[in-house]
Amino acid sequence: MIRSAAQCGLGLLLLALLAVPTAWAQNASISGTVTDASDGLPLAGATVEALVGNSSRAGIVTDIDGRYALTGLAAGTYTVRVRYLGYNENESLVTLADNERRTLNIAMQQGGLELDAVVISASRQAEKVLDAPASISVLDARDIERDVAPSPSTLLRNTVGTDVVQTGVDRYEVVLRGFNNAFSGSAYVLTDYRQASAPSLGVNIYSIMPANSVDLEQVEIVRGPGSALYGPGVDEGVIHYFTKDPFRHPGTTVSLMGGERSMFSGALRHAGVFGENIGYKIIGNYAQAEDWGLDANDPADAAQLAGDFVYADPNTAPSNQDVDATTGRLLRNDDYMKYNVHGEVQYRFDAQTTLAIAGGRSGLTSTVLSGIGTLQADDFGYSYGQIRLQSGGFFAQAYLNRNSAGDSYVYGTGQTVVDKSLQFNAQAQYNTSYAQGRHRLILGADFEQVTPDTDETIYGRFEDDAKISEIGAYAQTTLSLSPMLDLTLAARGDYNNIVETFQVSPRVAAVFKPTNGHSFRASYNRAFSSPGNNSLFLDIEAQRITYSTGQSLIFYGRGSADGVTFDNFRSTNTARFSLPGTLFGTDLPISAMPLQAFYGVFAAGLEAQFNAAIAAGPAGIAQLPAPFNGLAAPQLQAVIGLVNGLTVPIGAATTDAAVATAVPTDISPLDQTTSQVFELGYKGIFADRVLIAVDGYLTNKKNFVGPLTLESPIVVLNSGEFTGDLAAALAPILQGIIANDPVTAGFLASLGLDAASTAGLLASNAAAAFGTNPVAVVQPDQEVVAPGTANAVGGFLGYRNFGDITYWGVDAAIQFLASDNLTLFGNISLVSDDFFDNEELDEANTSLGLALNAPTFKGKLGFNVTTDMGLSFGAAGRYVDSFPVLSGPYVGGVPASYRAANGIPDAADFGPVEDYFLLDLNLGFDFKNMIPGLRADVAVQNLLDDSRREFVGGPQIGRMALGRLTYSF
Repeated sequence: MIRSAAQCGLGLLLLALLAVPTAWAQNASISGTVTDASDGLPLAGATVEALVGNSSRAGIVTDIDGRYALTGLAAGTYTVRVRYLGYNENESLVTLADNERRTLNIAMQQGGLELDAVVISASRQAEKVLDAPASISVLDARDIERDVAPSPSTLLRNTVGTDVVQTGVDRYEVVLRGFNNAFSGSAYVLTDYRQASAPSLGVNIYSIMPANSVDLEQVEIVRGPGSALYGPGVDEGVIHYFTKDPFRHPGTTVSLMGGERSMFSGALRHAGVFGENIGYKIIGNYAQAEDWGLDANDPADAAQLAGDFVYADPNTAPSNQDVDATTGRLLRNDDYMKYNVHGEVQYRFDAQTTLAIAGGRSGLTSTVLSGIGTLQADDFGYSYGQIRLQSGGFFAQAYLNRNSAGDSYVYGTGQTVVDKSLQFNAQAQYNTSYAQGRHRLILGADFEQVTPDTDETIYGRFEDDAKISEIGAYAQTTLSLSPMLDLTLAARGDYNNIVETFQVSPRVAAVFKPTNGHSFRASYNRAFSSPGNNSLFLDIEAQRITYSTGQSLIFYGRGSADGVTFDNFRSTNTARFSLPGTLFGTDLPISAMPLQAFYGVFAAGLEAQFNAAIAAGPAGIAQLPAPFNGLAAPQLQAVIGLVNGLTVPIGAATTDAAVATAVPTDISPLDQTTSQVFELGYKGIFADRVLIAVDGYLTNKKNFVGPLTLESPIVVLNSGEFTGDLAAALAPILQGIIANDPVTAGFLASLGLDAASTAGLLASNAAAAFGTNPVAVVQPDQEVVAPGTANAVGGFLGYRNFGDITYWGVDAAIQFLASDNLTLFGNISLVSDDFFDNEELDEANTSLGLALNAPTFKGKLGFNVTTDMGLSFGAAGRYVDSFPVLSGPYVGGVPASYRAANGIPDAADFGPVEDYFLLDLNLGFDFKNMIPGLRADVAVQNLLDDSRREFVGGPQIGRMALGRLTYSF
């Protein structure tokens, strides 16, 4: 399919070239300059075309001074159309006589309604939003100017169809149309055509992306699959940040920001031009703040903190980690700091050819949610280099992204991670028109290679196999079948070296424009998403519990490149004992685990607990469980002696008192996810003041790769059965002691206890001591614990494909220019479901489930006002409905049936994200009439200070008020 499209396109191009001599015989011309209507500055790189009807007869790009010249035109009437990123399209009607030289100067207005704007991301070429064969939103310079925040990801919070979850002052998870996650990378994020996610990890960390507000010009958000043009993995949408061109925006800008949470931020941009051909820019940004943290008095937060690693000897902790000197537990670091440095040089060979070289470095210190638990980013960042060439319809680029983990570590294990992974990408694309400009053709190819390099701290034993390469080619043609109907056909083919499959991603879209300013769209996209490095090759400790014996229970995050099986468990029904002691690491039958081992662990723990309480005095003793909290220190010592003196008979075992929390299910080697999306959309402008956009979509996903989930079931005690078994084993032993030891008999009698009641008391406290903690872990046939790890039992969290899922959604938005100074906007998004059980996934295994991790309903409403005096202000209200979360260790609000099938106790479900309403405010003043170039802005997120948790595992987020001064000269 690709080969035939390419041959067709080249043939049509050849025909077009053969027709050129006819046009050369004409002598009329149109020339002039293209400028910004607001400040009169020239617009370099604007596209200027002369059209007859819908056919282009001549086209050119303006030079550094905004000049253009359309020559070789025949006498007649032409529509001169000018397009430029972030500006409304401009059309002028010109009638030429033979040999006439007409001057036409054009002043461009910045976009007022977003459908007037020129965009690139939907089709990888310039077009109006109204003509784009996809659902797209645009954030322009005015939106960016109003946004006061550490990073521009907050810009997206009022965009339709976008799910924005905040987990810190500058930490956001942003996805399009749901399926959010901790450590999400599903949205394909670009900065000036370069993929901006962290290499290998594939996660979008917006705070370290080089898209600072002082240098940002426009943001384009394309919803829905984009694999046909962008490649595998682009099945949810594209977010593209465009920065300012140094030729178009020379000068220096300084920005200072500060406010609540001890926030301070400074940014500097300097751009200039040498001669007429060389442009350059340098951008730097620094920010620091006190982040929101977890509250130990909040039950949900306390449960998260309880999983943090405990050092047996606090003095052994690395110097970059804060540890409680008494307990040895890792302490959360709520400090936030980041920096970005970026530079770029451009050389313009002529009006249509520019070579750009860019590079930069960023770093972040902050807590970060991930699929294996909370991480501490300590100077985690990445560096990058990019070279790109634009020459008329030809575009090529190559870039290299490289991670640097700094001293980052995992809170659940205390382990420091190393990450020097690389991502290399090379692309080439050519677009042209044919059939007298009525049709357009795009041809392209790209290559990407991701090379993990983590010193085996993230990919462990699989690191040598984890290099992923993908090569692909694509073709797209847009056929103008009539002045009212455009048909877009696209296909892309990709080969992945891990999956070893060649996949084709087709795209078909029809755009019907019955009248000017209105369009109807119908489209079909099929996209393929190859499993990433994490889901294939992850091999990292997620949580480690180290006992005083030196033995450890470890849970690994593990990839599923080769799959996982449980044949041995099915034949033996054994699990690996994980309580400390002589049986630690032994495979034992789940139905008959030894009471002796349980009692030994309980006795040691009780002695340590009582001794600590005695040392703390009466207040410490009062914290013990009843009836021990009413005893004096000598009596507690007597209890310790009694407990240590008991020996449970060898061979005494539980009788179905230990149970596996779930039935393990084999995991097949991961396959590619297939997404098919049918979409209908309408875009319209009424009276040049009202914009309405409505999109409805139906999505089917097969082999969906879910988030990390505990896949090796743990074995826990059935407290009632265990208490009875242990009491029955202890009662005759105690009866013999009472009969032969008058001192012990008298002591127990003073407490009102006999042999049976003492046995029951000790057994019930033993059961309470173990609670829901794992006593054993079901092992797969593959080794869980990393080679060379001594005295450790392991369980694992893994990835798997889910069979088949179908859902639908609707996005609707309205924008109203009530006057030249007042803009009103609103939007809503609906999704059919927020949790899919095994039946909805077409899976027989009842333990499988999948959460959207996003609401089924959300809505935004607001306004913005600007005045001629330089004052601007606005407000926006956002409502987000409640939703469940199932993302790695973060579980909340999932159905009871899912919890039962997976053995998740009610206490381990932290509840859903509750619905919330937030009111945001912005106020700005441009001092252009007093101090040109100076601007002041204030923004308040969550004006009412309605504290809320936007994702399970994240902290409660409150109000954030920030002020910013910006000076440009």
